[in-house]
Amino acid sequence: MAKISPERARRTIGISVEMDMRPATHCSFCDYATATPEPRIQHAGGAVSVPNLYPWEKYDWITIYPPFSQHKVLLSDLYFEDMEMMMESSYDLAERCAYEEDVIAFMDFTNWGAFAGASQQHPHSQRKSITFMPDPVQEREWQRCLEIVETLGRHPFDILLQEEREDGRRLIFDNDVVVLAAFAPTCSDELLVFPREDLSHILQSTPAQRNHLMRQVLGIFPALFLYRGITDLNIAMHMAPFASMEPARKYFRWHMHVYPRRSRLPADRAGAEIGFQTSVIDTLPETTAEALRHWYEAGPREEMVARCDDGTPSPLLVRELRRISNGNGH
Repeated sequence: MAKISPERARRTIGISVEMDMRPATHCSFCDYATATPEPRIQHAGGAVSVPNLYPWEKYDWITIYPPFSQHKVLLSDLYFEDMEMMMESSYDLAERCAYEEDVIAFMDFTNWGAFAGASQQHPHSQRKSITFMPDPVQEREWQRCLEIVETLGRHPFDILLQEEREDGRRLIFDNDVVVLAAFAPTCSDELLVFPREDLSHILQSTPAQRNHLMRQVLGIFPALFLYRGITDLNIAMHMAPFASMEPARKYFRWHMHVYPRRSRLPADRAGAEIGFQTSVIDTLPETTAEALRHWYEAGPREEMVARCDDGTPSPLLVRELRRISNGNGH
């Protein structure tokens, strides 16, 4: 359940844009060759997956992304090569899990920023096998989607897209990839991203398909940063179980949840959220969608930059927008 409370946005402590971040002086992920355990997996493009020091699954990897000397700290630094490494390393590890008899599914989430709940500032992904018992969140999704197609005879994601097109207020991008502001978000500015094609798992995609899809997805990250003031986020990829990948094409879609995180306290999940399982959101999804649509339709525009408390565009974000618009963003 989600409840919208615009009054929350007026609290004196809330989301802020922190532009003075610096890479950590000592980073274990930058020094992965000596500071992380073996065996390591080298992926195309430079990403490296290493065993998690604190595993809680049969396969539990941390995927670390270059550069390893001075890693990226701003979402505006995210470029296509970063997205490509994220997708290709996910494919590699999912493929390794698919052949294990006791592995039923694959879990994939990415952390960006100090407030994304990770122990390391360096951008990285966590990839895990799911053995014996399915992840309850994804299992509820799978089952609900199957119930919908059995009841209504239509693909749930097609129904969702039709409804969002007819409404129009939360639809951000509609091409081979669909980007929506979540109707009932669990956090402010939450996004849902899925392909139009019937892919229930990353293993059903080709390199060319992943390349094409990720080029369209890339824009949401600098848009969240510059237009919504988001500095930290989590990305969760949801896929069908290995055993039902093919039949799941008819009722489930491989998709991405983007969860922005607050860049300072109070935490985005407090007493009401935890105690009553109700997400109290201070931003309308329609507000998020309107801002991000401008990015896709008109490209970077200074008048759309997130604003300071006095209502003027953040000068720090304006400076960053000019930097990437001048071709110096990567």
